[in-house]
Parts: sequence; C-alpha cells; structure tokens
Amino acid sequence: MAGLPLTPRLRGLRLAVADSAAALVLFEHVFALSPDHGDGTHAPRLRLGGPWLELRDAPGDTIALQCSDLARQRTHLQRLGIEPLDGAALGCTPCLRLEAVDTGACAVDLQEAPQPIKDTARGAARLCALTLSVRSPERVALHWAQLFHAPPARNPQGLPAVALDGIEMRFALAADGRTTVAGIDLGVDDLDGLLRDGSSRGFVLGREGPRRAAFDALGIRFVLRTGE
Repeated sequence: MAGLPLTPRLRGLRLAVADSAAALVLFEHVFALSPDHGDGTHAPRLRLGGPWLELRDAPGDTIALQCSDLARQRTHLQRLGIEPLDGAALGCTPCLRLEAVDTGACAVDLQEAPQPIKDTARGAARLCALTLSVRSPERVALHWAQLFHAPPARNPQGLPAVALDGIEMRFALAADGRTTVAGIDLGVDDLDGLLRDGSSRGFVLGREGPRRAAFDALGIRFVLRTGE
C-alpha cells in the first residue's frame, strides 16, 4: 500500500443538534430525505450523495474520513507531533480519532478503506461543501492541508479551503469563538420544488441567483445549488 495516496475521502458527518427529532423533520420535509436506520449500531443516517449525515443529541460535531492506509496516516500524524487516539487499542473498530484541539476545527474520525466505494446515485440532495467556523481560518486551512495532504485553495468568496475528494472544506472566522459546522452546501436537481416545499413549511429561503438559494436553520447556513 506504499503508493496509495494519503488524502482521505469524506465519509460522513455527525452533526450535533439540540433536538435530533426536530432536525430530522427539516431533512425529511424540505429535502425529501429518508433516514437509514441500519443495523442499530449507529443513529439514523441520511444519505447526501456519497457521504452520510448523522444527527446527534450530543455536543461537538465530528467529520468521518476514509483513508487508504491507516498505519501510514498514523505515522504521518505522529511526524506532525499529533498522537491520535487509536480505536483498535480500546477494543473498538480500527479508527484514528483527532480531537478538536488537534485539528483546530471539529473532531475527525479516520477509518481505513483501501478501495473507496463511489456512490453513483444522485439522490435528492448531495453534499458539495462544508463551512467550518474556526478561530484562525488561514492557519487552520494550512493545518488541514498538512494533516490530510490536501492542497490549500481559496473559494470564490475568499475563504481559505481544502478539497477532500471533490468536497470543499471551507474555514470561516468564528464570531463567538466556537468551532463548529457553520455551513452546508447541497447540490439539488429541483431547486424550485425545494423552494416551494421549504416556504410552505415556514422556512425563509432566499434566492442568490438563478441556480442558488440559501436559508438558515439549526444554527447552520444551508446553500442549495443546482446544475452541478
């Protein structure tokens, strides 16, 4: 596995919410997404194209990443002075856990999957980008680029960013000093239909051009994009 790249793929997002049942209604009614209850080993998950979204009544967001070689990733992190928590050492599924203090943003779980499974189903809503609120956006973006071998970039709005397998991770200044997921960009096919459904349920969705709309819910800025 020596030649496999270290840049991970975004596998899922565990989103901390005040009321997971109420949050689930948003995704079911506005985005027409149905939860997958799986085998009962985890909370219900919503599929956003390839990555999944898990709503949790617990503090702290967690990004789940999938890498090609967990041992190489551990060695790389150790060279950077980071000693991740190893799930295998605790008798759990092999997983490297990076806490928020290690990433400068939210917590990250890394699991190994040498041959990533590419999702071909488009679905009602597909994850395109995440905005993470952090205390020092420029520094944290460079830190993530180093942690995950992802080239640093800048999005059209000027925010520092990195890309993980085509999904943009943007870093914005945390106004209140809290590190959290502050924005979620979703690709959709029927933007007009979602605008009608959302408005009929009391959400204020504003257009930002012919192919974009946005609204605020759960303390998060949702941006809907079509034609991508």
